[in-house]
Amino acid sequence: MDGVLDEPAWKTAQVATDFFMNFPYDTALAPFQTEARLTFDEHNLYVSYVCYDDDSRDLMQSLRRDFDFDGTDNIGIYLGPYNDRINGFYFQVTPFGVQAEGLISAGGSDDGAYSDTWDNKWYSHVTREKDKWIAELAIPFKSFRYKNELTTWNVTFLRWDRKRNLVSSWVATPIQFIPASFAYSGNLIWEEPPPHHTTNISIIPYVAGGLSADKQTEPTTNDGNLQAGFDAKVAVTPSLNLDLTFNPDFSQVEVDRQVINLTRFEFQFPERRQFFLENSDLFDFVGFPEV
Repeated sequence: MDGVLDEPAWKTAQVATDFFMNFPYDTALAPFQTEARLTFDEHNLYVSYVCYDDDSRDLMQSLRRDFDFDGTDNIGIYLGPYNDRINGFYFQVTPFGVQAEGLISAGGSDDGAYSDTWDNKWYSHVTREKDKWIAELAIPFKSFRYKNELTTWNVTFLRWDRKRNLVSSWVATPIQFIPASFAYSGNLIWEEPPPHHTTNISIIPYVAGGLSADKQTEPTTNDGNLQAGFDAKVAVTPSLNLDLTFNPDFSQVEVDRQVINLTRFEFQFPERRQFFLENSDLFDFVGFPEV
């Protein structure tokens, strides 16, 4: 993982090119083209991007993880390993190597179908040259769920060129649709089913303690308390996870943003507790986002 595509596998990999414009118009090829490649081994799915650009200045709003992709130069791969055009995962990286990943539900049909609260471990490296920048990604198969027997996945390659306000995709997508929508995704066809990864177990323990005292009424008495618990995730099969929690503590969860509400309607904040993130779309109420 060095951002230099000199390995033999990249030289023989099939190239996805001829990216189409999605915004601000959808009637032509992108003026600055992109090349995407895929390969794999028994542990990882590898993705490479070559993004041609005659302007080395890149637009970047923030260097934080899970950046706002709509306002930042970046590339992304959107995977639907169930071939149902409904659920999937996305992985993005910027020209500065900042990562973002998340879950896709409802086919990626609207902005609410993308959740950046899902985090996982994967690897990327970016190199920048005079007329292009290159991104190399390694996504462990154990990082996401898929069905072992399927040999066809949904896949979409996207590029955001925000300094020119351009969005391009591997599959031509009408401007009125979100370019990452699985309704307009291509197919990733495996010659054989992808590697079957072994059981993956992730345990996140915690220990919390506290000490309190009333120096006015009982100056010599201290009350102490100690708590312990854990969250665990067990990959029972490649398409089935078991989530466990014991005596959960949510103090480490990212706090909700502070909003001044001047209306008579309540705000709804996204779920950020790790235990409740997996398949959270199953519990969403059907209806309009504003309701």
